[in-house]
Amino acid sequence: MRDDLKISEIEEQCNGQWVVVEITKRDRYRNPLRGRLLFNGSDQRKIYQNGRLYREAHPGAELYSFYAGDPIPQGIGVMFAKE
Repeated sequence: MRDDLKISEIEEQCNGQWVVVEITKRDRYRNPLRGRLLFNGSDQRKIYQNGRLYREAHPGAELYSFYAGDPIPQGIGVMFAKE
């Protein structure tokens, strides 16, 4: 298993990838602060599948899955509208 890292370090290390982290520390609002990087890569389905399998093998593990990087690619404009 990999080292315990700050979530910001994992985001930097895995920029542009999908990530599954086992949470090792939360802040007082229960937001993840630190964790062990379990899986990372560009294939979201594969990463999430690995996370599900890990959770089955480790039922007590608290997992955090996310995309590390800008959710909107540079040069793409987005408009939000409220109905």
